[in-house]
Amino acid sequence: MAAPKITRRSLLTGTHGVSGPTIVIDTFRAFTTAAFLLGRGVDRIVLAETLAEARVRSLSTPDSILCGEEEGRRPDDFDLGNSPIEVERYDDPRGRVVVMRTSAGTRSVVSALRSGADPLYAASLVVAGATASAVRSRTEVVIVASGLSGTTVADEDEETAGLIESRILGMPDDPGRLDRIRSGTGADRLTTTPWIDPEDLDRCLEVDRFDFAMRAKLEGGLVALRREEV
Repeated sequence: MAAPKITRRSLLTGTHGVSGPTIVIDTFRAFTTAAFLLGRGVDRIVLAETLAEARVRSLSTPDSILCGEEEGRRPDDFDLGNSPIEVERYDDPRGRVVVMRTSAGTRSVVSALRSGADPLYAASLVVAGATASAVRSRTEVVIVASGLSGTTVADEDEETAGLIESRILGMPDDPGRLDRIRSGTGADRLTTTPWIDPEDLDRCLEVDRFDFAMRAKLEGGLVALRREEV
């Protein structure tokens, strides 16, 4: 079987016009947080583009968990911030629905799905291998690194895209990749921003912690993220 043709894009604008098999990456921290939620037994994650939409979706979903951020901070009325450490410390979320809004990841997935991406996967380092496995049999794959707020290239997302591309193609990964991420501007931001738990960085760098991919689909007019076993 021939290796798929891979196209790399970046930022929210990179989701415009995509179609077919697509991976959207947000490593710091949306799709690491999402993976930790699904790993703890959350039923599904409803993705919203704005805080207002997230609040409305949560109010209309009984017993939902409201999760996300605005400029990196958890809004006061949200149950969880965009933080894998917060997810680890949260009371048992099994079987519940999470409504999630972030500045880059959730918006990029909604935009890609609206454009025609299918199948569409949300990804980060913690689900890198499973995500690569989910698309390896395809003839073409688009990988979009969503970046900081969807407007600025983020080194951690570009590096994650490179790792997933290597996995799809069956090539050995760059042994210096994690060191570059750990010394990059994104990692510096996580460890020096007062309201971000520095332990989030270690969780975000746990390559292949989870053995599932995260598939985004339209469900009853909502964009829902669920785990997909591969």
